[in-house]
Amino acid sequence: MKDFPNSNPTYPPGGIILHNILRKISASLAVLMLLALSAPVLTYAASILKVYYNASTGEISGVIYSDREDISLSLDNTDGSKVQVPGSVIGEVYHSNSAHIYWAKVNGNIATGLIPGSATVEAGDIRQFNASVTGDVYSFDNKVTTPYIENHWYRFLNKTTMVAPYWLTEDGFGLAHYNIYDNNQLMASTKSYYRDFYNLPYNSLHRFELTSVDLLGHESERYSYPMYAPSLVPEGKVLLSGKKRGAALMPNDEMLAFRPSSQHLDTDPGFSFQLTLPGAQAADFSHFPYLFDANEIAASDFELADDSGRIYQVDYFNFEDDTFHFGFAGQLNTDSMYTLRLSSTASGKEIHLPDINSRYGWLYLYLNSSKDDVPYTFDYFPENISLGLFPDKPTGFAAAPGNGTLNLTWNSNTEADLDGYLVWLDGQLLTESPIHQTNYLIQGLQNGKNYHVNVAAVNKAGDQSYQAYLFPAPQSTGSGTVGGGSNTGGGGGGGGGIASPATTGAASTPAAPVITVVDTAGVAKPLGTVLNSENGKTTVSVASDIKQLLLPAGLVPIDKNNALAVVKDDLSIQIPGGVLDQLKGLVPAEAWKDAKVSVEFSPLTSEEIAKKTDAITAKSSNTIITSAGAAFDIGLSLITADGKVTKLSKLDLPVTLKLKVNAGADGNLTGIYYLGDQGDLQYMPGRLDNGFWIAETSHFSPYAVLQYSKTFSDIPAAHWAAAAIQSMVAKQVVTGTSDKAFSPNQNVTRAEFAAFIARSLGLKSGSAGSFTDVASTKWYAGEIAAAAEAGIVSGTSGSSFAPDQPITRQEMVAMLMKAYVYKNKTPLNAGEPEIKFTDYSAIAAWARPYASAAQNLGLVLGQGGNKFNPLKNATRAEAVQLISKL
Repeated sequence: MKDFPNSNPTYPPGGIILHNILRKISASLAVLMLLALSAPVLTYAASILKVYYNASTGEISGVIYSDREDISLSLDNTDGSKVQVPGSVIGEVYHSNSAHIYWAKVNGNIATGLIPGSATVEAGDIRQFNASVTGDVYSFDNKVTTPYIENHWYRFLNKTTMVAPYWLTEDGFGLAHYNIYDNNQLMASTKSYYRDFYNLPYNSLHRFELTSVDLLGHESERYSYPMYAPSLVPEGKVLLSGKKRGAALMPNDEMLAFRPSSQHLDTDPGFSFQLTLPGAQAADFSHFPYLFDANEIAASDFELADDSGRIYQVDYFNFEDDTFHFGFAGQLNTDSMYTLRLSSTASGKEIHLPDINSRYGWLYLYLNSSKDDVPYTFDYFPENISLGLFPDKPTGFAAAPGNGTLNLTWNSNTEADLDGYLVWLDGQLLTESPIHQTNYLIQGLQNGKNYHVNVAAVNKAGDQSYQAYLFPAPQSTGSGTVGGGSNTGGGGGGGGGIASPATTGAASTPAAPVITVVDTAGVAKPLGTVLNSENGKTTVSVASDIKQLLLPAGLVPIDKNNALAVVKDDLSIQIPGGVLDQLKGLVPAEAWKDAKVSVEFSPLTSEEIAKKTDAITAKSSNTIITSAGAAFDIGLSLITADGKVTKLSKLDLPVTLKLKVNAGADGNLTGIYYLGDQGDLQYMPGRLDNGFWIAETSHFSPYAVLQYSKTFSDIPAAHWAAAAIQSMVAKQVVTGTSDKAFSPNQNVTRAEFAAFIARSLGLKSGSAGSFTDVASTKWYAGEIAAAAEAGIVSGTSGSSFAPDQPITRQEMVAMLMKAYVYKNKTPLNAGEPEIKFTDYSAIAAWARPYASAAQNLGLVLGQGGNKFNPLKNATRAEAVQLISKL
């Protein structure tokens, strides 16, 4: 800040000429006032000053800044007396509305011969400023507080590291900005609370320093924060595979092996590491943890050996939740291979594997050492650890179509511990326990409709094979049913709980059809309105206390060509005519004429919502779910003249729901959720419009507007992607890599990003997919197929998708922009931006239109030096940040 006076001015021997100093203050005052306009908004009363007092002449001059209008100044004599500076000397107080800053120019005379040790400013609060003395001149100046770097976050990008030191921002008054240095070179001046440093070589030394600079140009002392850039372990291996689900680790069992670095690095004596075993993930994204017996776990249960056979005894040990902390006194040989195992004295009760058949286990290792007290960090994040023993996938899977039936057959498995087979229809398990035959008959199906059928082998431990699958359709000309077990499907069914008004009185002539409503007290009454169809939609408005609408089925506007909309103050349900026609098909034509169509929308109580959501929060840490708007149990049924109720649950066409949102709810964390009977919660993709959430659904169920907030231990509130991660987790687009960790720096695969997009857009697949390397049993198979059908993803070559390959930035942006075009039904604006990425020529020709379009829309920004870095692998945090912009 060279425009400002020196913070430590020097004076001629024997005294100073005061008017020269006043001239300097006046010349800089305008600059100071202009700078004040850009200062941050204050949070509490405070002040800073730069004032000079000449004891021989009584002349006092300078400037005072504050966030309060009432400013007073006094000099504190060393004898304990206080001399108040008159208001006329302080002069007029000026104000900046935009920056909420007041300032006063001090200029005049007070008593001579004072010996002030300090000056006191009162402006809401009271601050003292110590004096520095040169001859007869006393200077009172602001001292800037040295900031504190709290920690840093980092991620790995194309074999380099991005490091971002972050610090606690100051609430104190008068802060202009922070200066951050690396290896004694000023790298940036910023008002932010962090600074990104990209492309740091693994293990490179960086001596970060941070200072504060105030409005007067004073710079604080430097806070030093040295570190080596973190690196990834070049070689690692998880040694937990090959055991049964839920199996205990036994004495001498090896857990993992790792080599810290590909080069030899000198370190101080002593090293430590943190090992986290969060668990494994099921196909439905549910989490299964490792099981630990804390009473059995002790330091003596573990040992670390290097490739020379040397055993490192545990010097420090701590275990908490799912994380082990080990400390060792020996020297870390960074290019050696280390193996962690249970010792021979372990009991075998300490650790049990997750009780699940999963190929998506997780493990995190953070290894730490130092050199001259400057820390080294080596990370290891293996993906898709296989846990459990798996039977082979059934072969020869076939489906013989019949009239409303499918007869499934397959070859026998040969495993000695085989327990049988499980069968699914459209994702629903049909066999509660394994069956032993190799055929299965499914009845009650719709001819000509394709169904998704699966079969998997399961052993006696409950471990399942990959699923064999088909998409057959029943045929009316089929050969009938043969062999095997059976399961009857189909719609319809009875049930109670729906009000059907009693018939009272007698009439000599047929009465006109009556529209009836039922209120929350269960009282039925006529609505007194006439139905009219307008633009293919019939709208019925009801009062706020109504929970059910009963319409005579024979009314003309209720048919397949007219949608039915039921509207009240906090709810709207729009039912397509095709769904009403589907309802009509549940009963004979004669029964339809005298039936009533019942639309139910019973309000859910806070207790009912809490009962549903408590089951989620009980098994998910750091999760808060609260009601944020309307909540209803919604249903559609047909009541025939004999009082029989036939419910329609699964719909051929989507129904549009519109639920009111509470004022003050966080739109980024709210949405419509389906409240399942088994304690499950499903986000319904939708949009927020004028105080209502709008979403489509394919089934009638309980729905509520909820606010869903989940945090992760590795995503601090200050993380650059924290808001996007919270929002996308709430919308069930992404999940953590464990219940407590998100792993923002972990590379995201092509399959994961395709799945993120499919979930974000609510895409569902109608086919098996055409990629030969995407097995139907993979958790992402349906989502990749759905994204491919929408034209959002394509293969890497031929029929291959490379699902487990880390996605590059140019691949990610291409998928993103295709999703943008699909969602917004708008052509791609691929015109060249005003300022191209500096490495534009490095972007593949096929990806340039997408990169340009994304840049034009502000969806992507350049990294260091405005580079796009097209071939860099994207991280989970980067991917989520982009998806959130859709």
